[in-house]
Amino acid sequence: MTMYLNRRRFLAGTAGAAGSLAFASAMGPAFGQDRRVRHFWWGNPERDKRTFAVIDIFNKKNAGIVVEGETLGFNDYFTKLTTQIAGGNMPDVIQMGYGVMLEYVNKGTLKPLDEAIASGKIDTSKIDPSGIAAGTFNGKVYGLTIGANAQATCYNKRLFEEAGIEVDPITWTYDDLKALSIKISEKGGAKGTDDLTADWGGFGIYCGQRGFASQFTPEGTFAFGPEILVDYWKLWKDMRDAGATPSAEDTASVAGIADLDKMGIVTGKSAISYAWSNQLVGTQALMQDKLGAGIRPLIKDAPSGQSIQPSQFVCLTRDAKDDDAGLAYMNAFVNDPDMTAILGLERGIPQQSDVRAALESKLSEAEATSVAYFDAIQPYVTPLAPPSPAGNRECEEAFETRSAVAVLLGQTSIEDAAAQFMDEAATILARAKK
Repeated sequence: MTMYLNRRRFLAGTAGAAGSLAFASAMGPAFGQDRRVRHFWWGNPERDKRTFAVIDIFNKKNAGIVVEGETLGFNDYFTKLTTQIAGGNMPDVIQMGYGVMLEYVNKGTLKPLDEAIASGKIDTSKIDPSGIAAGTFNGKVYGLTIGANAQATCYNKRLFEEAGIEVDPITWTYDDLKALSIKISEKGGAKGTDDLTADWGGFGIYCGQRGFASQFTPEGTFAFGPEILVDYWKLWKDMRDAGATPSAEDTASVAGIADLDKMGIVTGKSAISYAWSNQLVGTQALMQDKLGAGIRPLIKDAPSGQSIQPSQFVCLTRDAKDDDAGLAYMNAFVNDPDMTAILGLERGIPQQSDVRAALESKLSEAEATSVAYFDAIQPYVTPLAPPSPAGNRECEEAFETRSAVAVLLGQTSIEDAAAQFMDEAATILARAKK
């Protein structure tokens, strides 16, 4: 059941639970006298705390505008958003990811920001041009880039030290991962690494390592064949069979769940988990042990399959009731120094030159880890793939919650599961084009 919480209960510490919905608004004049802006994002306890704090700052600085914040975990966020789109009651300002932006633009659910930028309602003068380009779809700007990030490997420093692990986490390979994970597992307690059998993003990286610039063709079909998927699933089965990962049942139980508190490194089931570089901050906030960051394991003498991309966008929706109020909030979200100081790097490395410069002198240890990792992987990154076509999210769900789970639980062979997924996904992608 989704819980609806007010700001007071959130600040008391009860709104951080995965899958809960939190709500915040500043105290002020009656709502009837104010212009209201609803801001909806997917979050985690650390992100929610910071975002509610900047909402308070904005409301105090902008008499007559009241921003209300709503947050859900990643999976529940898109489920609720789909319902809101169907009902014509989307929040005014929402958070979007690069992988789904084109689909939502093509649905007509977002408003272009070009006029607001040209008029100065949104100041983009300090935002890196690549950030503006990343938020441009079909020739128009639909998203303000909140930050940049990359896929990362999180590892528990204490468990590595206790197992005597010495490896360069910026150049390690799958063979290195297997060997060190077995070593950690043999000590008892935590297993070495989370199992990415049911991770669509992990498979996307593997496709890049196998030479595909994107999982998709320009026509919106898969660029890879079933043999690539078979190889990927066999790679992780080999890890499981070697005792390097938690059990198949444990992995299947969290398939398709993107909440940080379900990661093995947080629950103590494994020494290594996988996340986005901006999530290092939120992950560290859930842990006692210190974490380190590394690149996703590599295939020797092959591309890394990893790129720098927008962490999230802040967007104005089709259903926004007061565009100017929403735009004022969005502009402050990326430019107000009091607000950006609190947001920090939790949503990624800021694309605004002045914001990053202001933050560099007062980074937390976790934020410093994120920046150091982001800088270290620059020589290894590959070009950013084009945005995914409509149907990508549904393909992800089919991959993570059905096909991969069937593999994990031994309900079908890897080869049959791969063939079945390719058929199901082809139907999904064809239907999404209509």
